[in-house]
Amino acid sequence: MNTSRWPLLLLATSGWLTLLVATQATGAAPLRVTVTVVYLLTCPGAAVLAFFRPLLSPRDHTGDAMESLALTLALSVALGILVSEVFFMTGTFTVYRALTVLATITSLAALGVPLTAYRARRQAARP
Repeated sequence: MNTSRWPLLLLATSGWLTLLVATQATGAAPLRVTVTVVYLLTCPGAAVLAFFRPLLSPRDHTGDAMESLALTLALSVALGILVSEVFFMTGTFTVYRALTVLATITSLAALGVPLTAYRARRQAARP
């Protein structure tokens, strides 16, 4: 397997590992809170950004690391708010449900990166 795909695989599994820690780590409240907050602030946004980045033209994503970090944080917070809001509006919010949906979004986006990269290369090759 290509070594450049390992970060995407780790990103795809990050939500499920967070869900496991959040639901199964008994008596470890600081660990659960830390893992969950770090996940919620970084992973969904990083996966969505990685998914859409190949579709942007090269000049659109040559920013520095701080710019990418800020966009990752903003996307993660926005996704968390949208998912939570849907559950709150339907009166069915639980942390487990919200984390499950965010883990699914993160996994689908991270695992879809090779597809969008392939489509972007195909689009660039057309005259």
